[in-house]
Amino acid sequence: MLKYSAVAALVFVAAIPGARADVAHGKTLSEQLCSQCHAIVPGQRSPNPGAPSFARSAADPSITVYSLRAFLRTPHWTMPNIIVQPDDAEDIADYILSLRRTR
Repeated sequence: MLKYSAVAALVFVAAIPGARADVAHGKTLSEQLCSQCHAIVPGQRSPNPGAPSFARSAADPSITVYSLRAFLRTPHWTMPNIIVQPDDAEDIADYILSLRRTR
């Protein structure tokens, strides 16, 4: 019975959004992929005035990990054609949302 409980617990944790996300990796990816346009740390100004800062995005209550994942995985005419892999999108989304908790 214990073996089944352990497997069930692992499956449950794997299904939790952000359970495997790496916020530090998300910040590194943000520096590499997003910082040309967006301010990625609180207190910075976005190099592109039309690009919202990550802190501003994080403060928006309508922004969720799901909406960020979808946004990062679809092309947008206002953004460069950057391909973000699913795990990387998860890490970037969790980094952005981590700014909400520290504000």
